[in-house]
Amino acid sequence: MAAGFKWWDLLHNDFLTHNGHISAGLVGASVLVAGGAAYAIAAPRVNLKTAQDESFIPSPRFGLRTTWEIIGEFVQGTARDIVGPHYHKYYPLLLFIFVWTLLHNLLGSLPGLGSATDNINTTFAMGVSVFLYYNFMGFRENGVHYLEQFTGHLHGLLLLLLGPVMFVIETISHMIRPLTLGIRLRTNIYADHEVHGTIMGMLSDMAHGLSEKFGAVGHVIGFTIEAIAPVPILLLGLLVCVIQAFVFTLLTMIYIGLATAHEEH
Repeated sequence: MAAGFKWWDLLHNDFLTHNGHISAGLVGASVLVAGGAAYAIAAPRVNLKTAQDESFIPSPRFGLRTTWEIIGEFVQGTARDIVGPHYHKYYPLLLFIFVWTLLHNLLGSLPGLGSATDNINTTFAMGVSVFLYYNFMGFRENGVHYLEQFTGHLHGLLLLLLGPVMFVIETISHMIRPLTLGIRLRTNIYADHEVHGTIMGMLSDMAHGLSEKFGAVGHVIGFTIEAIAPVPILLLGLLVCVIQAFVFTLLTMIYIGLATAHEEH
């Protein structure tokens, strides 16, 4: 997490100050809870038996409810395609992962806040959680037959000859998944925030230099540059935040889909 002033420094709590990813996680969780509560209040109470058709028509105005619905439909459609027809069991978790990751990616771009996802402790914990979850669901859905994924679904003589080798290879492949999930997310978000911070610092120095050299005219020019030049960087950073949240969620979908697929036995 980039150095500098953070709003939680005002609490004068050494633990929060020295563990910025935890502080950022608490801020993100608070925002998520508040957003969910606001959506629950804004969304209409619809009774499937008594509601009119108009109750299910999306609002023409773009607001909080519409934003949540767009995100939900996007994750739902992707999960249906990747996981399969039984995706609905895992949809709440997948939606939470996408929203949680995207929210924390974006918080790091706001002044005085930080991102929990640019810290390897957070992203590795997220990766381990996904690893434990999809393996648990794999055993739950397929029982001991889930272990066949670790032997390449070999049978008979091939299982005896190549099974042990395949088991070692597949085990290593599965064990590195939480690490690659965590490193990929953390590296991209950390790099995005560092590039943003560096460019903003350079623009600030440039504006200060113009102000000192050319006085009021330089100050106006410097202020204009400092206000306009970061826009493309901010848009690029926003794109990176969305893409990385999607990639993490997509890989989670793939792992769950592979683990819970029902094979013919």
